[in-house]
Amino acid sequence: MKQSIEVTRRLAAPIDEVFRWWTESELVGKWMAPIGDVRASLDARVGGSLKVVMSGQGVVIEHTGEFLEIDRPRRLAFTWKSRFTGDQPSIVTVELEPDGDDATLVRIVHAELPESAVVSHRDGWGGMLARLERELGMEVRKSHAS
Repeated sequence: MKQSIEVTRRLAAPIDEVFRWWTESELVGKWMAPIGDVRASLDARVGGSLKVVMSGQGVVIEHTGEFLEIDRPRRLAFTWKSRFTGDQPSIVTVELEPDGDDATLVRIVHAELPESAVVSHRDGWGGMLARLERELGMEVRKSHAS
């Protein structure tokens, strides 16, 4: 039976900046793995592909997908397939909502997951959002220092 998870976080960055970190390969490559390294290649347009390769602790996991929806800067949806998501792709929806001028509420819903993948994906997205939060914080500090 397929299941869904939801992960939310408030990020201390404006919505346009947070959206960029979801749609630019170089930026995605800084955070979209809970641990270790990540290589990302994105063609951020409806029908465009995405590939995220996570590597750490001697494990390499390749994720592929296709962008289904892009509503800049508020919403993204894409398929997500790896050896842990079963034969059919799962679906990730990212919703962004401004929270004042300098913060964004992020809500990720990952649907169509096999039951065996629910806990690892919930923990994985939580870890990735924590990493995104750190990276955004470093970016903000750099821009204030210049």
